[in-house]
Amino acid sequence: MSQIDWNEVLKELKINATSLVVGIIGILVVLLMAKIALALLTRFTTRLIKRGEAMEDKERGKELITSMTLVRSAGRYLIYFLATCIIINQLGYGSALSNVVTAASVGALVISLGAQSIIKDIIAGAFIIFERQYGVGDFVKINDFEGTVTSLAMRCTYLKTWKGEKIIIPNGQISTVVNYSGDFNMAIVEVPAPYEEDSDRIMNILKEIANSYYDSHQDICYEKPNVLGINSFDDSAVRYGIYQKAVKRNHYQIQRELKVLVKKRFDAEGISIPYSQVVVHQED
Repeated sequence: MSQIDWNEVLKELKINATSLVVGIIGILVVLLMAKIALALLTRFTTRLIKRGEAMEDKERGKELITSMTLVRSAGRYLIYFLATCIIINQLGYGSALSNVVTAASVGALVISLGAQSIIKDIIAGAFIIFERQYGVGDFVKINDFEGTVTSLAMRCTYLKTWKGEKIIIPNGQISTVVNYSGDFNMAIVEVPAPYEEDSDRIMNILKEIANSYYDSHQDICYEKPNVLGINSFDDSAVRYGIYQKAVKRNHYQIQRELKVLVKKRFDAEGISIPYSQVVVHQED
């Protein structure tokens, strides 16, 4: 049985310990550099976003804000990717360049195995940016969700609803977009009235209400209202329509306030608003 050379063992342990400490220090340095890079990226994009918010040209400012949110998202992915490759190198698994190539190969394999949805999200996000379908700060309806766009990333669009909910929608799943951030939005109020009431009387009352509202709210009304006539004949009511162009994102307010005015005026005029009723006829 050969005798153990403890000097060689201690020497080997010392070398291994030194390599381990150097590797740990290297990993910590990489993590620190990645953290600094992320902080600089955030500071840079935040400064430009604030500059966009202060621009007099709101459209150009909105484009700058949207671009910076996308740059921030893409930059974070790139920093995470490079840091991971360098850490793998510090652990002794190939060079940093070969790790990048390997990661790209693994990425291609993952895509071929079913990660096409990720690429679909990224490509859809790129088209949203290039086609200027919407930007940060726009009030939109995406699929069945309405809200203000708070951020546009490579893979997802972030909405905030009026209830404070944060909606995250993968870009590849966006099928329809309604952007309410144009020059105006149309406020539409449908008013049901009984068949027994004279149509000319109802229309004159609605015109008086709409014109009076326009005169006192020209700051949120885009132009004079229209009462075009009868929209439909329902089972128990005739439906009339008030159409008021609203300064963007004020159409909901106008609709609510007009409905209150119509209800009060109808009550004062003795006009009942039809509602579902059941009439029972009983024989003697």
